Amino acid sequence: MLKYLKILILLAAISLNAQAQSKKEAQIAKLVLAINNAIINTDSITLRNLTWDELSYGHSAGLIQDQKAFIAGVMNGPTFFKIIEPLDQKITMAGKNAIVRHIVTAKAVNKGNPLDLKFGNIMVWQKKQGKWKLLARQGYKL
Repeated sequence: MLKYLKILILLAAISLNAQAQSKKEAQIAKLVLAINNAIINTDSITLRNLTWDELSYGHSAGLIQDQKAFIAGVMNGPTFFKIIEPLDQKITMAGKNAIVRHIVTAKAVNKGNPLDLKFGNIMVWQKKQGKWKLLARQGYKL
C-alpha cells in the first residue's frame, strides 16, 4: 500500500510541475507576441517595458544593437514591419531564463519598398524583480 501511495505522490508532483511549466511557457509566448506587436505598432514605451537595459539585439544581417539603438531603429526605420509571424516556436524554461526559438516570416517596408522576410530567431527572456523581459535576441539567416 505504501508503495502505491509513493507512486501516486510522485505522479501528482510530476503533473503539477508540467502544469507550472506550461503556464510559464504560455506567459513567454504572450510576451513574444507583445514585443512583435510593439515593433509593428512602433510603440517605444512597450518596447522599453519589455526589454532590459542590458539588451543585446542581433539582426540576421549582423548588426548588433543595445536597447536604445534597437528602440530607435524600430521608431525611425528604415525598415517598418507590418506583419511578424513566428513559426514552429519552441520555448525552453531554464531557471529564471526562457529560451525561445522560432522561424520568423514577416512583411515589412524598407525605404518605401515592400519586403518579405524569413529568418531564424532565438530570444532569451530573463526574470528579474518579478518581471520577464527580453535580455538577448539573435536573428540568423536560413
